[in-house]
Amino acid sequence: MDRPAMASVFRMRHAPATVSGVRSTGQGQADPIIRVHSLGEAIRFVAGAYPNYDIGTVAIDCGDPSIPRLGSLEVRALWREYGERLTEE
Repeated sequence: MDRPAMASVFRMRHAPATVSGVRSTGQGQADPIIRVHSLGEAIRFVAGAYPNYDIGTVAIDCGDPSIPRLGSLEVRALWREYGERLTEE
């Protein structure tokens, strides 16, 4: 993900978002139901999910066609670049 694309995601950090594809790593544990209010919260959750969850197939979608679906690699890049600023007002 290049810097202009990351900047677009940062600007949209307050948009509603959904997280899917997160799997539990514990034997016999159900996959989590993730409730987040914004794209920034979704990114923060996924960035901190490992090692408790398998995020290999994670997808974050904010419903805005200008923001592509985000996978684990994009989340890591965004978290390195912006960190907690993604969840600040």
